[in-house]
Amino acid sequence: SNVSLCCTKTVCNGCALAAHQRGMLGRCPFCRTPLADDDDESCLAMAQKRVNKGDAEAIDFLGGAYYGGELGLVKNVPRSIELWTEAAEL
Repeated sequence: SNVSLCCTKTVCNGCALAAHQRGMLGRCPFCRTPLADDDDESCLAMAQKRVNKGDAEAIDFLGGAYYGGELGLVKNVPRSIELWTEAAEL
């Protein structure tokens, strides 16, 4: 299963396969939003959009990205802890 950055819903592999078989290529099986490109900048922008809306799953995801230095972010453990704390409080 994967987390869709557009809606931060976990989409199981079966649902992703069913959506693909129905011709929903390039769209989220849950919310039908066009998927982000595979580049870090697009993924980060999509995640940030959800963070700005106060989505705890997206905040948690961004915290993990800071912790691991992913999506082109510089590794920043204190920032990741701030984000995880914020997500936990929501």
